Amino acid sequence: MNMAQKDYYQILGVPRDASVSDIKKAYKRLARQYHPDVAEDKQEAERRFGEMNEAYSVLSDDEKRAYYDRFGHAPSQNVGPGAADMGGFGFPFGDLFETLFDIGGGGGGRGRSANRPTRGRDLRVGVRVTLEEAYTGARREVAYQVEETCLNCQGRCTTEPDGVQTCKTCQGAGQVQRIVNIGFGSLTQVGPCPDCRGQGRTLTKPCSECRGRGVVNTRKTLEVAIPPGVDNGLSLRISGKGEPGQSGGPPGNLLVTIQVEPHPSFERQGDDLIHRHRVTFTEAALGARIPIQQLIGEPEPMKMPAGTQSGTTFRMKGKGMPRLGGSGHGDLHVMVEVMVPTRLNSKQKELLKQFAEAGSQEAEEGSGGFFGRIRDAIFG
Repeated sequence: MNMAQKDYYQILGVPRDASVSDIKKAYKRLARQYHPDVAEDKQEAERRFGEMNEAYSVLSDDEKRAYYDRFGHAPSQNVGPGAADMGGFGFPFGDLFETLFDIGGGGGGRGRSANRPTRGRDLRVGVRVTLEEAYTGARREVAYQVEETCLNCQGRCTTEPDGVQTCKTCQGAGQVQRIVNIGFGSLTQVGPCPDCRGQGRTLTKPCSECRGRGVVNTRKTLEVAIPPGVDNGLSLRISGKGEPGQSGGPPGNLLVTIQVEPHPSFERQGDDLIHRHRVTFTEAALGARIPIQQLIGEPEPMKMPAGTQSGTTFRMKGKGMPRLGGSGHGDLHVMVEVMVPTRLNSKQKELLKQFAEAGSQEAEEGSGGFFGRIRDAIFG
């Protein structure tokens, strides 16, 4: 069957309203699947590859696609003098090369330059702070290693006028060509020169200070302001303090990762704090105003009602951690733990027995009644 009678959309597996981007993705996927170098059935792969090239060369061109959609066949198999002779398939050389090798262009140096400005790498350093410092904010001096431009050679990698020569492998082009056999033809693959790494020059007399690297490792220290409210794992970004860029590119950043140390009396959950407070048996039964330890500052009183059970949690609003950015505070959650006396004298034991026998009505006499005598006997 003549190629012009075949459905190009069906060949590439795309709908008739597919975008150029979708068509290109479909071709790219199929090209890798049916490439003669990887397919088991070479003959079938070459046939399918030819169909795909024909379909793609038409559907990727707006004018040819419009003609094909109207008349059912392509206006011409010839795509012009700029096309490579691919066994009569008429596929644009640059597009096929770009599709197969994931680069920005084909031969003639259309690829990305190896000497383009490149941003420097980000650096990371960790800082440990206490929970109190996370509450109030702090300042820390951090030390880190960074590569800086060598002052001896000013980043030129050599101090000698003839220390750099044109690369003999690529003759200064920075790129080399490789012939790739695709079964029914060949492609010229262009890539960075392995000897000069795309620079076009080779170093013959390296700098004695940086050994031809153009940079040296330097230990630096920097004072970092840690804002109130920081949490564990938060990273502070210090702009421009990372590694220097290449070929005039901007430097990277320094990322300071915060690690908040555990606290013996407070547990943090987001912006809230949890504190376990122990109370006496009679305080829980009769109620009391008890001083509650604060993370920062003096203890503050909290009213605990009579009959409070062990494990009951009270909230002290606004007494938690400051919210990062200065938008108020979280809450302090006080979990009550009732202490039960374990060592009683004979008088205390007798009073507790009387209390058990008296029942709940006498217990309700309050601090001035029977329960008050128990409290005085047990806790003085």
